[in-house]
Amino acid sequence: MFTNLIKSTTKLDRAIVISIAAMLTFNVLALTAQVQSPTVIAQVSGEAAGQA
Repeated sequence: MFTNLIKSTTKLDRAIVISIAAMLTFNVLALTAQVQSPTVIAQVSGEAAGQA
C-alpha cells in the first residue's frame, strides 16, 4: 500500500519532507539551548556573587 505512495513521490515532495524535518530538528535544538541556558546563567551569576 505504501510502496506505491513512496515510489510516486516527486522531487518537490521529497524537498518538502526534508525541509520540514530540518525545521523540526532546528526547533528541537533551539528549545534545548533555551532550556539549558538559564542553568548556565544562574551558575555563572552565583559564582560571581560568591567572589564579590
